[in-house]
Amino acid sequence: MGLIFWWMPPVLLVVVAVAAVLVVRRRRGDRDRLRRLGTPVAHGERLTRLPVYRRLVARYRLVLIATLVALVGLGGIAALLASRVSSVDVVEPPSFKRDIVLCLDVSGSMTEVDSQIVETFGRLAEGLDGERIGLSLFDSSSVTAFPLTDDYDFVRTQLELYRQSFDTVGEEGKRYWSGTDLGEGASLIGDGLASCVLGFDDDGESTRPRSVILATDNYVNGGALVTLPEAGELATDRDVRVYALNPADYSTDAVADQVATELKTTVEATDGAYYALDDDTSVASIVEQIDAREAGLFTGARRLVVTDDPVGLAIAGLVAALAALVLLWRVRL
Repeated sequence: MGLIFWWMPPVLLVVVAVAAVLVVRRRRGDRDRLRRLGTPVAHGERLTRLPVYRRLVARYRLVLIATLVALVGLGGIAALLASRVSSVDVVEPPSFKRDIVLCLDVSGSMTEVDSQIVETFGRLAEGLDGERIGLSLFDSSSVTAFPLTDDYDFVRTQLELYRQSFDTVGEEGKRYWSGTDLGEGASLIGDGLASCVLGFDDDGESTRPRSVILATDNYVNGGALVTLPEAGELATDRDVRVYALNPADYSTDAVADQVATELKTTVEATDGAYYALDDDTSVASIVEQIDAREAGLFTGARRLVVTDDPVGLAIAGLVAALAALVLLWRVRL
């Protein structure tokens, strides 16, 4: 506990001390004047020796002392309240106002993984606040399903439509491949990742944390305009972390191992992470790990918070004031 206006109690003490000296000096003068004039009552000492009189005087003095204590306490409490009693804490508030782009390779081998990703994010969107989510799909060409938005009702609706489409191969929901098959080749991973990185609307100038969740097996079929390492460099330049989910990471397959290594090296260079899907892992657990990792990376800056804390003193002041009024009434002051 501290005082914001710490100098006020010493100043008030000085004022009270000066006032007390002046009152004492005045009372001494009045007492001397009365002593010179005398008391116009004969045989007053007989009255003051009576037991009843002494009990009344003792009770009166006790009430006066209690009144003085109550008034002094009330004055001290008032001084502390005027000094603004406060508590000081160092806080590190969370700051999860992130931008997240789901970047999904929608070639035939990826639909099952994509379905699990959009389903998981549909659930995660229920607990988000201020974060923006976008969805981009690519195969031979890239399509923005919906741009970054914090309209979570819209996000959940769209993700559910795409989940149904992935599950039913386009028979229900949206046709997930619409517009993604207009180019030459298939699974142009570098082009797809570059499009997702460019899907952020701030040209790298925002302070909001930005990340891309890339679901792909990194099997390229055709001539991409941008290679995967070049797309990774673009992400690094724009301060975008890339998290990759690869369902085709088979260490016994030399080709799969090579493309997985390229994908892992690229995303880890962006300060992201690489996840291989196998029988022991699930898309939901990996997405939740990514969400927790992102949240942990970006907490708010530590700052000193000074908070007024007058409640206890205010209650004590009210009690002291009530007690003083009762005692003043008792002594008829």
